[in-house]
Amino acid sequence: MATLFSIDVCEGTKVNGYLAIDTLVNGRCYGGLRVASDISTDSLIQAARTMSLKYAFVGMPFGGAKAGIVADPEMPQADKRELLRSFGHALRPILQTRTYIPGSDLGVTDDDLKFMLSSNSIRALPRSLGQDTGFYAGLTVFTAATTAAEHIGLDLNRASVAVEGFGSVGGSVAETFWKKGSKVVAVSTSRGAIYDKRGINIGELLNLGRRTGSDVVNQFPKAERIDKSELATLKVDIFCPCAHSHSLTRDNAGHVSARIISPGANAHTTADAEKILFKERILSLPDFVANCGGVIAASMIRSGLSDDFVKHFIEHKFRQKVSDMIKAVEKKNIPIKEYAEKITEDKFLRLKEAAEKKSISSKAFNFALELYRNGIIPYQLLTPIAPRYFEERFK
Repeated sequence: MATLFSIDVCEGTKVNGYLAIDTLVNGRCYGGLRVASDISTDSLIQAARTMSLKYAFVGMPFGGAKAGIVADPEMPQADKRELLRSFGHALRPILQTRTYIPGSDLGVTDDDLKFMLSSNSIRALPRSLGQDTGFYAGLTVFTAATTAAEHIGLDLNRASVAVEGFGSVGGSVAETFWKKGSKVVAVSTSRGAIYDKRGINIGELLNLGRRTGSDVVNQFPKAERIDKSELATLKVDIFCPCAHSHSLTRDNAGHVSARIISPGANAHTTADAEKILFKERILSLPDFVANCGGVIAASMIRSGLSDDFVKHFIEHKFRQKVSDMIKAVEKKNIPIKEYAEKITEDKFLRLKEAAEKKSISSKAFNFALELYRNGIIPYQLLTPIAPRYFEERFK
């Protein structure tokens, strides 16, 4: 069970913040900090659990956490920075000891995190920030979905797709499907949603979005405006929730028409919704599997591996792992999330035990890892051995 810290972010206001710590490995945990108006403690705890599973799935010996501030993510930047400064001050003992190491998330950039830490006299780990991994998270969302499509005989050239969220992950998902020939018929942001059964020109939408932000759905002239709550139940082949948690609940899961759900968001379903989706024979891919590309890329790029290597790894190693998982649950006739959680929880325990072992070799490895994270060991020393390391970890 996660430990939840509740924080009064700014004294005299009603702004609340939370930190959910699911697991610790060597006394540390990692996970994004988000600013959003719809954060609930249940979804944050579930998202922290997702982070533990995500790290274990890719073979990284890290504990999982998730933090959030309940506020409008599109508030003036000065106001957001003040909230982040206050939040960091409240968490200073945990941040200073690096018990919790935050990453960027919805409504929070790396620059925001650097400000939060520096304004509280906390030094960021040199290699903990600075990687824009939204594209890679989107790439695994796409690859997981297309792998599932192959298993159910869905022709991607005829497939229709709805993408909830049009940030770095959702935008990447929509663009990749569009470039590969699928029809992206619906997209949403925090400001609303658009729909066109003939398909939306995602290239034009992205160009407009760079100027208009979340309001792109209201500025785009070539699609019908719909309520963003409709996205989950549109008549499409593939639904990709890439925005907030709990897009699918027991209230709407029974009305889902999509045959495949591939999430870019953590904790995209409630437990009740997962049961309904399985009963309806909808292939709902686990969040910690579908959107793990950001975690994969961050570690690989920090080790000096190229963009091409990361893409090749996702296209081949990740795709094969997802394919094997789908085949396994077809034989067992159980929800894919149930199966994936069990094998990944077992893997997490093995990784944690190995990482916390008090042998001389494990102490030496952990010491070297600490030097690397602090920028003392140059990444060029790791690059030659990195491919083998990540391939072994990913098994």
